[in-house]
Amino acid sequence: MTRLVAPMLLMLTLGACHGARDADTLMEQARQYRARGETRSAIIELKNALQKSPDNANARLLLGEVYIDAGDAASADKELRKAKALGMAPADILPRLGKVMLMQGQFQKLLDDIKPDPASPRQTALLVLRANAHLGLGETEQARQLFDEVLAKEPDLADALLGQAKIAALSQRLDLATERIERALARHPDNIECLRFKGDLLRLQGKEAEALQAYKKILALQPNNTQAHIDSANLLIQGKKLAEARAEIDAARKNAPGSLQVFYTQALLDFQEAKYPAARDTLQQILRAMPDHMPSVLLMGSVQLAMGSYLEAELSFRKFLDTYPRQVYASKRLAGLLLRSGKTDDALAVLEPLLEADRKDVELLALAGQAQMQARRFAKAAEYFQAASDLAPQTASLHTSLGLSRLGAGESARAVVELEQATTLDDKRGRAGILLAMTYLRNQEYDKALSAITAMERHDGKNPLVQNMKGGILLSKHDLAGARAGFEQALALDPSYLPALENLAQMDLAEKKPEQARQRYEAALAKDKRNVGLMTALARLALRRNNAPEAMRWLERATAEHPDALTPALLLANLYQGAGAKDKALKLAQSLLTGHPADPDALALLAQIQVANGNYEAGLENYGKLAALQPASAAVQLRLAYVQAALKDKAGALDSAKKALRLKPDWFEAQVLAATLLVESKDYTDALALAQTVQHQRPDLPAGLTLEGDIWMERQKPQEALRAYEQAFKMSKLPPLAIKLHQALLKAGKSKEANQHAAQWLQQHPAELSVRLYLASAELSAGRYPAAIGLFESIVRLDPKNAVALNNLAWAYQQEKDERALATAEQAYRLAGTSPAVLDTLGWILSEQGDTGRALPLLRKANTLAPDTPDISYHLGLTLMKAGNIIAARRQFEQLLASGKDFPKRAEVKAKLDTM
Repeated sequence: MTRLVAPMLLMLTLGACHGARDADTLMEQARQYRARGETRSAIIELKNALQKSPDNANARLLLGEVYIDAGDAASADKELRKAKALGMAPADILPRLGKVMLMQGQFQKLLDDIKPDPASPRQTALLVLRANAHLGLGETEQARQLFDEVLAKEPDLADALLGQAKIAALSQRLDLATERIERALARHPDNIECLRFKGDLLRLQGKEAEALQAYKKILALQPNNTQAHIDSANLLIQGKKLAEARAEIDAARKNAPGSLQVFYTQALLDFQEAKYPAARDTLQQILRAMPDHMPSVLLMGSVQLAMGSYLEAELSFRKFLDTYPRQVYASKRLAGLLLRSGKTDDALAVLEPLLEADRKDVELLALAGQAQMQARRFAKAAEYFQAASDLAPQTASLHTSLGLSRLGAGESARAVVELEQATTLDDKRGRAGILLAMTYLRNQEYDKALSAITAMERHDGKNPLVQNMKGGILLSKHDLAGARAGFEQALALDPSYLPALENLAQMDLAEKKPEQARQRYEAALAKDKRNVGLMTALARLALRRNNAPEAMRWLERATAEHPDALTPALLLANLYQGAGAKDKALKLAQSLLTGHPADPDALALLAQIQVANGNYEAGLENYGKLAALQPASAAVQLRLAYVQAALKDKAGALDSAKKALRLKPDWFEAQVLAATLLVESKDYTDALALAQTVQHQRPDLPAGLTLEGDIWMERQKPQEALRAYEQAFKMSKLPPLAIKLHQALLKAGKSKEANQHAAQWLQQHPAELSVRLYLASAELSAGRYPAAIGLFESIVRLDPKNAVALNNLAWAYQQEKDERALATAEQAYRLAGTSPAVLDTLGWILSEQGDTGRALPLLRKANTLAPDTPDISYHLGLTLMKAGNIIAARRQFEQLLASGKDFPKRAEVKAKLDTM
């Protein structure tokens, strides 16, 4: 029994001793851990101390200091402010809070909150903090003055010598920076901050191995120094030693799992390893806690760019540059992104200030050249590419770009010189060789093109692209057998090489062998069963053969096996929309945009389908997003204008149409829309000015005069319209102009001249239908049924399947009590059985002939398809009355009157309702 009791007593005694440790004991233990660099253990001890004594200001202060050691600025700030609230003296708190502000980049806040105090025992520390804040804000002169002031009093102060070294490094005086930091370390060899700066300075000089040794010396002094592990990891990431970097990050995480620097460096490693979602998620955690942590903002922009989230990346880069204007790396990345998004002018606005300061940055010059190329300012592009090429004359890509700019400027000879130089520098004869061959091809110098591609063949003959190019050149030389051999050779190297397959298929189609083309694609697909390009090519081939169902099957298979593939999904959605499968089209377009949120084609497709389905508000929102993505696109602005016009936003529509014209000043469609909107707003002066602009731009074409005539007609001034139309008609006797001229003559009260004009047109163009159909319809509307019948019969003789003419002829026959009315209406119905007008004509003829049984289903369908057409509603109501369905007829007439629409039979409908 005693043998059991003794250990029990020992355990109780030990437990009692442990439990009896007071806050001071725990704090002392924490200090010991801190001295050994075991910050995590120190934090645990201090938290235990604060559990026992929550209001212990000294414990809070010490915990804040340990958090600073761990790089956890947010936690340090929290603890130090608690210590201040508990009565800790400002002289003890402010220097630590200042360090935290520096860690968080809150430089201006530090200057605002921490003022010099000559009476303070910590005045020197406060001045050093303020000097570092000025340094952080780029105010190097103010920083230098403060560091000099401190060193005048304390010549060997490590923090001040470190500050002078930083200033020297910023001004590229690396020898002076090295002298200052070595002086500091000679007096303070174990100063962690000085050792760290020495490592940073060596890294800046490209001495990575020596820099790593400096960080390792810190770890020899403090094995758990989080910052030294992080610095080592960053250096290793830079040197692509990612496994070693991961080990350093893991070591830092063990000691300071909540450190912002650990999170950031992990995100940087994930980015280097192309683990973009992981990097993004980590950066989101940082930015939720510290939205203005600029290194994370910059890295987030790079991650978003890599993931294709271009709008989000642009916002991140711009946020970073708002804080650090003209920072070169961020500016380059933003400019490249803007160029990719088509925002050429915005990209130039970012690049030009940098170019004013530095004309020796090759990448910067190349980006500026690319921007000028995109803006089609080829001479300026050549200037930038030439400057970059002068700095890096052995860079093949620059000679290639310079060649392209020469080509754009129409300088084919100079382009060839640059491309030839690029092919000389590029051992593999890659892009430059292809471009050189294509340039010769464009110049129709086929033998030179063949020589260029033959030279490539010697170096890269097993590249299917080269063989395909060779086939294309031989095809241009009309060597069909040689071309086919080249394409076949490309396929022998890669059986799924689509460009060669497409070239062979084109040759098959030219020889009227579409089945052979289809078999060629299917044979390739049998070897590569999931090849989305081949399935899409088969769909395109089916469309060329007018076989939409087969095309749809191929595209459905392609999108099922490759849900993220853009091209087949775009084609399929358009096919669905064209086939009337609106729900399928919309669902596919929405899914496509989810997978490609920043893709302009996906966004445009969804907007187009939404508008086609009548959802103008959603279409407007997405066209707005598309306009933000493609601000230089006139087509997008015009689409936006049409949707705004449909939503009755005439001012917005006019603004968008004007934007389209600023981007493309001679776009006639945009000019017509803008003029129409101006006329609707009664702004006839600007509308006519626009018409005159069109006339100036196209003096040999009738477009501008026709537009002017249209404006005068809208203004109810047919005489002026007539003069414009007559001038236009002299230029081109197009059917639409013939119709407009006839309408203007009638409006001007010149019926005789109108009839002569019509008769002359019909005599001179006996087989033309559109003017004949217009004249026949005009006679029908005027109630001149015999004349209308004569014209419609002549149209039907020319075009027996013209449903519009047959329908109107049937209606005219019925008005004349001609027994041919029903048979003619039946003909129209067989041709266009879903047309509301055709359904109404046949239904009403049947109703008037007493066959309400057949008439009612036709008229109901017509009314469903065109519920806002009063004549159809009226015919349905009367037929319901005839059929004895008085209740339904009353309801139909009441709905017709409630619609508020004016129509000739309104009084008759009211009278009938009074009798029902």
